[in-house]
Amino acid sequence: MPSERLTPPPERLYAVNAAAAQFYVSRLPVSRKAARYLHSHGISATADPTSPWQVGYAPGRWTELATQLRAAGFTDEEVTGAGLGFIHNRSGHLLDRFRDRLMFPITDAHNRVVGFTARDLSGRADAKWLNTPETAIYRKRLLLYGLGQQLAHRPAGIGDPIVFVVEGAADVLAMHRMAAAHAAIPETQPLYAVAPCGTNLTREQLDLIQQTLPGAHLILAFDGDEAGRRATDRVYPIASRWPGQVSGVRLPKGQDPADMLGDMDPVWAISEIIGAVQPLAQVQMANTIDRLFATKRITDPVRFVEDRITAYRAIAELFVDAPHATRDMAEAAAEQLGLAATDVARGVIEAWSARTDTPGGTDPPPDTAAPPFTAEPSEGPPAEVSTPSSPPHGVAESDITVSATAHSTGGRAGATAAITRHDAGSGTTVWALADGIGRHAQAATAAQMAADIAATVSMRSTPAAGLHAARAAINAFYGGVHASQAGDASLLVVAAYPSSIHRHGVRFELAWAGDCRAYTIRAGQLAQVTADHTAARQRHDQGERVTPGGIAELLLTSSIRVGDISVSPLDEGPLLLCTNGVHRAIPEHQLAAELAGMSDADGTASRLARMVGQHSARDSTVLLIHPRSAPPSRVTTTKTASAAVTASGPPGALAKISFVGAGAGPAAVTTPESETARRHGRSSAGRRR
Repeated sequence: MPSERLTPPPERLYAVNAAAAQFYVSRLPVSRKAARYLHSHGISATADPTSPWQVGYAPGRWTELATQLRAAGFTDEEVTGAGLGFIHNRSGHLLDRFRDRLMFPITDAHNRVVGFTARDLSGRADAKWLNTPETAIYRKRLLLYGLGQQLAHRPAGIGDPIVFVVEGAADVLAMHRMAAAHAAIPETQPLYAVAPCGTNLTREQLDLIQQTLPGAHLILAFDGDEAGRRATDRVYPIASRWPGQVSGVRLPKGQDPADMLGDMDPVWAISEIIGAVQPLAQVQMANTIDRLFATKRITDPVRFVEDRITAYRAIAELFVDAPHATRDMAEAAAEQLGLAATDVARGVIEAWSARTDTPGGTDPPPDTAAPPFTAEPSEGPPAEVSTPSSPPHGVAESDITVSATAHSTGGRAGATAAITRHDAGSGTTVWALADGIGRHAQAATAAQMAADIAATVSMRSTPAAGLHAARAAINAFYGGVHASQAGDASLLVVAAYPSSIHRHGVRFELAWAGDCRAYTIRAGQLAQVTADHTAARQRHDQGERVTPGGIAELLLTSSIRVGDISVSPLDEGPLLLCTNGVHRAIPEHQLAAELAGMSDADGTASRLARMVGQHSARDSTVLLIHPRSAPPSRVTTTKTASAAVTASGPPGALAKISFVGAGAGPAAVTTPESETARRHGRSSAGRRR
């Protein structure tokens, strides 16, 4: 087609855009209106002609740029093909597209100018902001203002980048100035700021951030007005699926980052913005509740049950989307609605159960018998298997336990951790299994730290002491860190001690927080040794009816960082330790068959991990503990025996509990703190996995 033959080659479009940017920069010093705008937004420094931002000014006359570009050797087709000018229908003259506007060049990931976004300074234009039309090199869905400049001149900082997504070019420059001030603080992460180019944030733009800044913490910081809230509404469905950490900011009403920088010192402005960072689901929840009040869909939730139900239904799905913030969300929603956090958590659980009308969580695999183990490779990532070590010198083989660990590395590789410690002198072995809460990188960090510290301390003390030490260390590690950037995990610790008075020459002690599980075979039945620290378990203990597989099973009431822990002795084996991805993916009758018929710990662990990998994208870990002298009894029924918790309470209160000399079955060990916890219960606002 003729129009296709007239389309200039991309290299000429890059060249004409670069020439236009230089022209606009040269005209900036003559515009007082441009200087006033930059000063009012705290970004006067970008007027420096040596600045990588190349902010410029388009004069108000109709042909200044066109005349300059023609003189530089560019054709009319190249000027119009780049979106810098247009041919007048009647006169046939080449006219400038941008006039009397502050010009912000848009660059691609290689920092080549591909277009412009322009702010009207005349006060007469219909559109306050005007962008380059779609061209052969400018596709607004694929570009982000500010990204190319910052990739070419990377911000200072240490660790994974933080990327603020703001609404406009002036906000990007304001955030960049704040980030430069923030970088003066030692050991801070590098801060980037980008803005969509005349569109809502698109999936392609998020992919661009992920490709150029892998591991980034994404933060949406839209304007603090109704338009900003609507922007968050539109973006939330795709931004909430960001593979890493994703947060939002509720800016002061009627303000954007540029306004804040114009009103205060850069360090104070960035401190206020960072201090307002919340999980994105929490920001969306607050916006949703505000909108319910503004539209009169609710008026007084304290008085009217209908208002409470309406609110719970509107925000329930956001709790499911929040990987590590449901406790904070329940408290924030309670403050907005004037209710108690426990009532909000309960209401959200009931609303979600009523909405779905079916059990939630991961669908179990088909009801089939466990497949025979084969060495043939399976689809998906391979399982990682650790082989048992030989008995240490001086300890009888019958007193040693055999363990095998396998990982199913789904979409969150590294989010679980399994640590083993063995003391040859005493014959004691400790296993620590941790499962990071959430999808971001700090979940993996918290899991690894928790497992390592708990295993090390438990070797010298008790499993409860190991949890206590891990909590203290992790809370100290994240001290002063914003909640959105802090990691958390579920943790299960098991210690095995040689014991001549126990049936298999070994006894176990367990301590846990969260929803990692331990199973064994007891009286011919699959028995869950641990009790999940979830809202579902709490409601069950209070005599309430709980829908199996519902949202209540996803909300944690305890973790390595907060809440009570539980402890229990055990004098029998084998033991199956697993993260929640295992017991959600594999039916209990299949777990029972595998555990009861186990003759090869490595093979069983590997087979279970492969089963999980076929039905779940989560990173999961299986750890099998098998006393050498304890061949498992065949299962006679697949009914699961109820978990028996010996004691629950604060880790400090349980740290010195030991079950030396405990007979068969759990001992009735209590503390004043755990007794109080049992009588009065705990908040059901928890953390979702």
